[in-house]
Amino acid sequence: MVRFSFRRIVLLSASLLPLAPVAAQAQSAPAQSAPVTAPVTALAPVLVQARQWQEDEKSLPASVAVVPAETLTSPLWDSIAAIAKVTPNVQIEQSTVQSRVVIRGMTAANTALQDPVGYFVNDVALPHGALQAPRLFDTGSMEVLKGPQGTLYGRNTEAGAIKVNTADPSRTPRAGAEVSVGFRDGATGWSPTTVASGQASAPLSNDSAASLAVRGETTDGVHRNRWDGSSTGGDLDRWTLSGGVSAFAGDDTDVTLKSVVERSDQGKQRMRYISGAFTTPRYETNYNTGSWDRALTSVQSAKVVHQAGDLELTSVTGWTHYDRDFLMDLDGWSVQSLRNTLAHTDDAVSQELRLATTDPQADVRWLGGLYTFREWTDLDFTSGSALNHRETTIDQTGVAAFGQVEVSLTDRLRAGLGSRVEWIGQDGQQTYSTASSRALFDSSQDTVTLLPRVSLSYDVTADSMLYGSYARGYLPGGYNYGSAGSADAFMYDPEYSWTGEVGLKNSLLDDRLSTRLALFHTSTRNKQIFDLVPGGTQRVSNAARAEIYGAEASADAKLDARWSLFASGGWQQAEATSYQALVQQGASLVNTDLSGKDLPMAASFTYGLGVRYDGTAGGSASGWFGQASLNGSGPFFFDSLNVAKQSAYLLADAEAGYRFGSVEVAVWGSNLLDENVYSRAASTPSGLIAEDGDGRELGLRMKAYW
Repeated sequence: MVRFSFRRIVLLSASLLPLAPVAAQAQSAPAQSAPVTAPVTALAPVLVQARQWQEDEKSLPASVAVVPAETLTSPLWDSIAAIAKVTPNVQIEQSTVQSRVVIRGMTAANTALQDPVGYFVNDVALPHGALQAPRLFDTGSMEVLKGPQGTLYGRNTEAGAIKVNTADPSRTPRAGAEVSVGFRDGATGWSPTTVASGQASAPLSNDSAASLAVRGETTDGVHRNRWDGSSTGGDLDRWTLSGGVSAFAGDDTDVTLKSVVERSDQGKQRMRYISGAFTTPRYETNYNTGSWDRALTSVQSAKVVHQAGDLELTSVTGWTHYDRDFLMDLDGWSVQSLRNTLAHTDDAVSQELRLATTDPQADVRWLGGLYTFREWTDLDFTSGSALNHRETTIDQTGVAAFGQVEVSLTDRLRAGLGSRVEWIGQDGQQTYSTASSRALFDSSQDTVTLLPRVSLSYDVTADSMLYGSYARGYLPGGYNYGSAGSADAFMYDPEYSWTGEVGLKNSLLDDRLSTRLALFHTSTRNKQIFDLVPGGTQRVSNAARAEIYGAEASADAKLDARWSLFASGGWQQAEATSYQALVQQGASLVNTDLSGKDLPMAASFTYGLGVRYDGTAGGSASGWFGQASLNGSGPFFFDSLNVAKQSAYLLADAEAGYRFGSVEVAVWGSNLLDENVYSRAASTPSGLIAEDGDGRELGLRMKAYW
């Protein structure tokens, strides 16, 4: 209605001009030289780097979701949980045990060292995926790529990849500061959470610039421990530092150095029994052992981009460091002397070179590259008591060559072909000590994997594209550092899959509405399915097969210059089609057929809906802004036995604020319906044990930028 009325006024004014007196026309001449124009109501183009070259998302023959920088600044969107809001068939675990993103029902182990969803920060791969990812902060963009990405990104991208880039240094001076105070509803009443951040960027010279940003977060959490009355079992202190330097090294060469470092210290008394004799209310635990978790993660990248005519040469040098140590009460109850301790260190260095054409309109567009990495991992793990101790060292080396080409067969039809040849050499040793014995396990493996991908895309109209793709994915083999009892059980093999996808992308109503529809099917063999078993250990099986198929749709709409909508929905069927496993029954392990069981964290349906308003979008320096969203999921299981279950849920978030030029003030609320969504759950002989996720939180934030 606002847009319609505005246009009528403009058209009416224009129609009356010829009737005005000549003198009036002369006086109005200056105004006519700068005619009034209606605010832009079309969706802005979405540029992505999913195929390692820049292109419009609507021409990409694959599923990708993009969360822009301005969205990620809100407290409702500044964690990986935001991914589930913008794309369907996704589940997120953010627990004190691990962090992981499950895309289209594909998961790896509980507490595994690798994951089928790759995580990249400033083009550098994180070996442990979301587990070692820093908080979304000072972010330039985030892309969520769905389906196998191994052709261009290699290992640990069987289900997809998440690409996060921190903000580039600006050659125009800028700065900003923000404070957000929230109150979480829990067992101790309303517990405060404080987050403060600041950023600055400025030129160093005519050819260089630097940036620095810092973020701090602190809370006592919402848990209460029955054993000693403590209310700090869910506390968190986290500091994140992000910085960068960019420079022109000649007319055709850009050099960018970026660094992200994060330190966190949190309480680990968050698991409680939700069934059995030891059941306690929400957020109420019963730990007789102090439990804590400290972690340090850092990502360093050096990126050099050189233009040579129609070609672009890119070099990315990366180094990641991850250090974690924790102590946890193993049983989550008042049993004495049952605890786990872990000291975990991982370092990885990598080098990638890419050569690509730069003309997006060329009939033939191609890219080729080389990649190598070296990774060192050390783990010191004690389970149950000091007499059950494992020391593990793992060395890994990888080399890969990859390439892709896209050819315009006609004005409307394009064909893409890509492949990667990747070699990984793994060498692991473990010393396993008990009260009565000491054993040494040593296992090595060399794996060569071919990861092809083919695609076809057809422009049905200028605003509609139909595409199809078929790609191979894999998750490398690994080491069972936590529960191996023999050399044969120490290492497990890779898993492999093939995924087919067809989709339709539309831009409608003069680019005011964008819709995406995709159908997919994945078949996996040698599936790595892990389960916790009583005593806190885990087992690994490579004998399983799995099948996943489903559909998903999403839409973005621009109602007018100020109002916009987004929506998504997905359905999937993800099950183990052939899976035999040893299952604990009483004091015995019984061989059990788990075929037909749902895969862990694979809800049959998910959905999301949201609306945004920006009163300054029409050019005003001040005005109201706000957003509200719903994000829901059907029930799913945390384990392959399909015992530990999460019920269906609906999460509601909202924010409303006012912008005074360069100052913003807003109130916000997350999980307004106070849904009880578990971060994780597992089955034990004493009952189901779970970690409660975040409940209702209300907050106030203030932001200034200049």
